[in-house]
Amino acid sequence: MGLYAERIFPWLLDRSLSHPAIESRRRALVAQASGEVLEIGFGSGATLPFYDPARVTRLTVVEPSAGMNRRAAARLAASPVPVDSVPGAGEALPFAAASFDTLVCCLTLCSVADPPAVLAEVRRVLRPGGRFLFLEHVASDDPARRRWQARLTPLQKVIAVGCHLDRDSAALVRAAGFTLAPVVQEIEPAFGAMAPLVPLISAAAAVPAAGATGPAPLAAAS
Repeated sequence: MGLYAERIFPWLLDRSLSHPAIESRRRALVAQASGEVLEIGFGSGATLPFYDPARVTRLTVVEPSAGMNRRAAARLAASPVPVDSVPGAGEALPFAAASFDTLVCCLTLCSVADPPAVLAEVRRVLRPGGRFLFLEHVASDDPARRRWQARLTPLQKVIAVGCHLDRDSAALVRAAGFTLAPVVQEIEPAFGAMAPLVPLISAAAAVPAAGATGPAPLAAAS
């Protein structure tokens, strides 16, 4: 994918997302994971220290970027939970159906090539009643900001290797058949001047349990 995408951008991304406020959001999300867990878009492994070995029996991670995998090596070696790093991409996960209890996705849906395909795979590999935990920056609820997101997304895709500012990830998750309660967008000051254009949502979506006719929505994570 080139020098920038595989060597420079992984370093830039780590630097830009290393703020304690972002780490706190990652910690709150990952702390909910339990059982057999899969994380897609693992990146450089920034979420890894936050997995609870008392709750997670096994962690599997998937990251398609060789540059990100190189940066993740040290964190994988120091993992607090047993972890397998598996080659692959979200659009075609190399796992059998109903393999996992929890799937984690952190600041990843913004940049995948085919979000519906990724979310179809997420639902396929989760067990009935499984949970999809995600933290994403999304299309703004404010129409004026959303117009600016649309204008800037072509540039953002170049700078941030495919990242979109204007994806409505919550709507995509619901369209994939997950149960998801209403989510609240939050402005994260750690993003500085860009903060109004990268509102965050953090939520837990559910795969309907086998035989369920109307499962109660999971509350959005704070």
